[in-house]
Amino acid sequence: MTADPPAEPSPRALGESLAALAAQIADLRGQIRALGDRLDQAGLRAGLNLAARFEDLAQTVADALDAAGPRGPAAPSWIGLDHDTYHARLADLRQWADTVLRKHYGGYELRDCWPRHIHAIWELSTLAAEWHHTYSGTRPDLARALEFHDRWLPGTMRRITAITAKCIPHCVMLRSPGDWAARLGYR
Repeated sequence: MTADPPAEPSPRALGESLAALAAQIADLRGQIRALGDRLDQAGLRAGLNLAARFEDLAQTVADALDAAGPRGPAAPSWIGLDHDTYHARLADLRQWADTVLRKHYGGYELRDCWPRHIHAIWELSTLAAEWHHTYSGTRPDLARALEFHDRWLPGTMRRITAITAKCIPHCVMLRSPGDWAARLGYR
């Protein structure tokens, strides 16, 4: 048995369907116009690359979060410094070592020859940066201070003591990097 072919819709049914379709199209056009207006208000134009715009926005948010987050000073680096910058930084570090470290943390040995040992300089400058980060504000952070005293200070001073342990007694009296302190076993 075969099914009868579908009956043709009446002209009235077709007219009603077309009218309903026209109403839906008009409604969609209104929605598109409203979306276009909202995009214009947001500064989004027809030729705008939305993916790039979102990437820019994501970078802006990331930068704002980085700026708002608690960050300390940059880690000190001694590599590639010119002669004058090196000696200026070393003078600042010596002043910190004499006025803060030796005066207030006298229970640790800091031999006078430490400035002749680059690894001791690296260690001490990192310790000084952490000390400044912890204590430079008007209200030092207790957790940072406890970590400084319990972790950073003892560990750094232990490493500096090991670095300077093999120094010859007159290491501090040597004047140029080509002297005995520059030789293997004395660093």
